Amino acid sequence: EGEGEVVPDGVGLTNLLIGDSLGGLTKMTYTKAHVRMPERSVVNLKNCSFRITADVTTVAESHGVIACQGGNMAGWSLYLNDEAVPVFHYNWLGHEHYVISGTAPLPVGHHRVVVEFAYDGGFGGPGTAVLLVDDVAVGHGRIEKTVPIVFSMSGETFDVGIDTGSPVGNYHHNYNFVGNIKGVTLERLSEPSPEIAERIREGEFRASLATQ
Repeated sequence: EGEGEVVPDGVGLTNLLIGDSLGGLTKMTYTKAHVRMPERSVVNLKNCSFRITADVTTVAESHGVIACQGGNMAGWSLYLNDEAVPVFHYNWLGHEHYVISGTAPLPVGHHRVVVEFAYDGGFGGPGTAVLLVDDVAVGHGRIEKTVPIVFSMSGETFDVGIDTGSPVGNYHHNYNFVGNIKGVTLERLSEPSPEIAERIREGEFRASLATQ
């Protein structure tokens, strides 16, 4: 995979329903060339089970955002804190924050950092997230509320290697990743029922009117 390459795979019902620019793709790999990406150009991780897989190489004093979407009003971020400990932060509408952290800093070298989210179902429903490093679970927790329609309510975007907007989590603006990111793959692992899909479609329509 070369720098800037996007690798697609799969077709998803919800992506087709909301009419995004992906043509229904449910799996894509992004690199540090991908910053300030609008929500509709990124795999939809709402109302579903999902997996985020980051292929990174750490150096001495590695820290910073691996990938994020949204901002301080809603979104998610996978990052290394100042001690190089991996963290997944889910921000529900700026009101509730769910933080799943590893137990130790990442040693210098190549690592595979993964977030697995098992969705309970429904519209903006809950689920369980597991954080893995090199195929070993290092943290887990419940996310009791998820964002059902949009992360980018104030024009926030998807970024790899940096958070270019208002910070999703507890770190400073432009928290650049120190180290190398080969790629970050987003995968949508489930699809909603027709009833929930209709609610999503209605919500998308109302959101589009609100931004006009």
